[in-house]
Amino acid sequence: MGPPRCGVCGAGVGERGALVEFVPREEDLEWHERAARGRDGGHPPDALWLCERHAGCGWMLARRLDARRGLDLLRTADEGIDVSGQVPPELAVDDWERILRRALPDFAMELGGEDLEVEEDEQSYYAEDGEIPPGAAHGADAYTWTVAGARGEAWVTRATLYWRGGGVARTDIHVGSSSREPSGWTVWVEPDAGATRFTSAHVTMSGDPSPLMVELLERYGLEPARVRR
Repeated sequence: MGPPRCGVCGAGVGERGALVEFVPREEDLEWHERAARGRDGGHPPDALWLCERHAGCGWMLARRLDARRGLDLLRTADEGIDVSGQVPPELAVDDWERILRRALPDFAMELGGEDLEVEEDEQSYYAEDGEIPPGAAHGADAYTWTVAGARGEAWVTRATLYWRGGGVARTDIHVGSSSREPSGWTVWVEPDAGATRFTSAHVTMSGDPSPLMVELLERYGLEPARVRR
């Protein structure tokens, strides 16, 4: 394999180039899960080498976009259009779920885990009045992904609430750790009813998030607006 070349223009990356990690697509997540089990190798499909000319914008776009959409905007910039104002101020709920799911093996390592197997669980539950938007049903579905370490567990849950007349009312994303040392923490994302995107105003947390969780919040520009005790 030769030296890396820019994913946008094909130029040699050189010393000033950078490996830029974009928001993972579903197929990227599947690649990472296979790699964590030792069933795949090679270069992560959501991490692209970019030359000095494109790395700066690439890092900015990678906070919000997947590799395909990020490259499209970078190529548009090559045509003389400034992409700096085109990054959406909100983050998509689906993107946030994928970011957290990809980070689960890292959470396991943070908790002293050696087994990177991700356990999946699906269930329905009854949502309390204070948890649902007006007009939504109490029945909700949840899908949870969990990893374990010597000092506890980390998990990501996608909870779906439905309108009484049908259709999705809201999708919540919860991530947390039940670790004993330090104590556990949880970060909630609860968008507005009917919304598929969210901002820092929709993020709450309890406890003191782990260093990895803090890094993820900072990287994606999320500053929890409220703290639950």
